[in-house]
Amino acid sequence: MEITTDQHGHLADPTLWDEQVASQLAASDDIELSDDHWQVILAVRDIYAITGETPPMRLLIKELNKRLDTVVNSRFLYRLYPDGPVRLASKHAGLPKPKHCM
Repeated sequence: MEITTDQHGHLADPTLWDEQVASQLAASDDIELSDDHWQVILAVRDIYAITGETPPMRLLIKELNKRLDTVVNSRFLYRLYPDGPVRLASKHAGLPKPKHCM
């Protein structure tokens, strides 16, 4: 399936997002999505749905600690997304590039 992205690799039309698109976007970053990745992606999408913004790392960690049985910190997120947890999770969630990311 052909995915149209913006200049940063984020989905051009977020309404076209689904799990297959997420997996394809992740594969373009050499990431195979695990259950932990999906928890992060769904949390990012939920926060975005409420606030209209991609979450900063601190808010994402706070939300994930409410949802998961494991302790989530920035090291946990960087193990999943070594090149930038919030940016890549937002990308794989079909959301725009976070304003607070370079």
